[in-house]
Amino acid sequence: MKDFFKNYKAQLHAALDALSEDGLEALFERMDTVRRAGGVVYVLGNGGSAAAAGHWVCDFAKGASVPGQPRMKIVSPVDNVSILTALGNDVSYDEVFSSQLENFLTAKDMVISLSVSGSSPDLVRAHELAGRVGAFRAAVIGAYHGKLETCSELVVEIPSQNYGVVEDLHVAVDHMLSQYLRLVNERAAAGQASEA
Repeated sequence: MKDFFKNYKAQLHAALDALSEDGLEALFERMDTVRRAGGVVYVLGNGGSAAAAGHWVCDFAKGASVPGQPRMKIVSPVDNVSILTALGNDVSYDEVFSSQLENFLTAKDMVISLSVSGSSPDLVRAHELAGRVGAFRAAVIGAYHGKLETCSELVVEIPSQNYGVVEDLHVAVDHMLSQYLRLVNERAAAGQASEA
């Protein structure tokens, strides 16, 4: 048992150490551009990645907010169980995100998909819709070279094929980016206070 735990920890540390800071910076910059333009960030995922998507919403919408600074408008279509299950049951599970996004998505918005495989049909359909609308498409995915690589403008690859490690790092990426946004907001608020 201890050997299993040690091996998992080693995989987690290796993937975290190999995570691209350039990719993280590019993802942050795009999210911040959308925030400053008044656009909306939509975060998608299935299973454990769906839970991570909701976690992103909490951390960016609440944790990163500072009085007097523009708030991140961030939503996870996963979180409305009624519409999600209605679409899955009555239309197709492949359409549970794209059908919701058709009601809201604009060219100034952004779609981020969290996935292990990077090939979930519902996420791919959402990215295809985003491409037609002109919204920016990003993905944070495991090392499977899935379909989201070819229908996203920005990909942050988590260098692992262990679903647990990938999902762990979905949340780690959220924490790094949202805590950095809070720091940016705090510095901006302090600068405004010193000018007053």
